Formats: sequence, structure tokens, C-alpha cells
Amino acid sequence: MLFSCSSDDIDEKPDPYILKAIIGSWAYDTVTVNGDFYMYQHTEGCVKDMFQFYNEEGKIFEFEEDYVSNCAICAECAITSTNLKWELIGNKIDLYFGEQFIEQYEILEVNNSIIRYKRFFDFDEDGDEDEVEITGVPYDPYDEFD
Repeated sequence: MLFSCSSDDIDEKPDPYILKAIIGSWAYDTVTVNGDFYMYQHTEGCVKDMFQFYNEEGKIFEFEEDYVSNCAICAECAITSTNLKWELIGNKIDLYFGEQFIEQYEILEVNNSIIRYKRFFDFDEDGDEDEVEITGVPYDPYDEFD
């Protein structure tokens, strides 16, 4: 990772507070789509859908998202996982699959009890990009984080 030090590129540096505060395991809690608020619906009786930010030996800048598949031919509580690399620039997280850019999250708030971020994508598959704000709460069912 390369960071510029010129005064014109201040936003190019990772926010040191966010860099430390996002590390951990988070369960999806709420979703707001174009201003419409919803509680996230987890699959009852299964591990909650979650995402994790790692930055430790063996998992340097790794992002993992796990959700219950809920497909007709899946086992009960089967988990689908996505593993990506992440890079923090200012308050924005770029997610990559290898060298391929996948998407960007804008961190709006993060502390020891909540993470709130915004992203843009076609949530309802109507051809128009939607503004989606997501909150997560600490959730570490496998005791991976202190």
C-alpha cells in the first residue's frame, strides 16, 4: 500500500481512528434504502449474517462476509462466504477481489457499539443506483476478536 504525503493528498491517508475501530466482527442490524428504514432479517436459529474486518498476521487487510444461503437445495443454516481485500483511504473502504476493484463503502460512524456505512448499488434491481446505508453491531460468534 502506498500513501502520499503531500498536503494536497490528505484525504488519501487512512483515517487512523477508523483503521483501528473497524477491526472486528459485525452482525448486520439495519438497512436504509433511499431513506426507507428496515431492520435486517436474520435467519432464525442460525448464526447471524455478518461481516468482519481483519488486519493481523495471516489476515492482513482481509474482509469476510458470511450470510445464511437460504436456497432450496442448501443445507439448513448453510453459510455463503465472500473473502476480499480492503484498503482504507480517508473514510472510504475500497474492496478488492485480487487486483479487481469490487465496491466502496463510506464509513459514516464507527465505535465499539456500532458501524454505519453507506454504499451505492442497484439494491432493487430496477436499473437505478440506490443509496444504501447499513449498520452493524458487534457480533463475534467464533471468538476471533478480543
